[in-house]
Amino acid sequence: METVTIRDLRQNWPEVEKRLAVVGELIVTRDGVVVALLKLPRSAKVKKAAKRFDPAVHAALIRKIWSDKKPCFTTDQKLAEERTERFFG
Repeated sequence: METVTIRDLRQNWPEVEKRLAVVGELIVTRDGVVVALLKLPRSAKVKKAAKRFDPAVHAALIRKIWSDKKPCFTTDQKLAEERTERFFG
């Protein structure tokens, strides 16, 4: 692995950047002591587009989970309970 001094890094950044592009990693030294490691960044992964919410799919999932049973609570009830349990102080 190649090394570069802090002084070279400050004074000759364009050349150091070109070397980094070729070798991929450089050890940075100050007074002969290793102080840093320069690496090229990992290539950014392309994110998949988030799936949009589909109410029909959600309703089918709820029917699958609950089948013919009715839930014994509503979302509003659960939220109200959670909020009353919070302590701010």
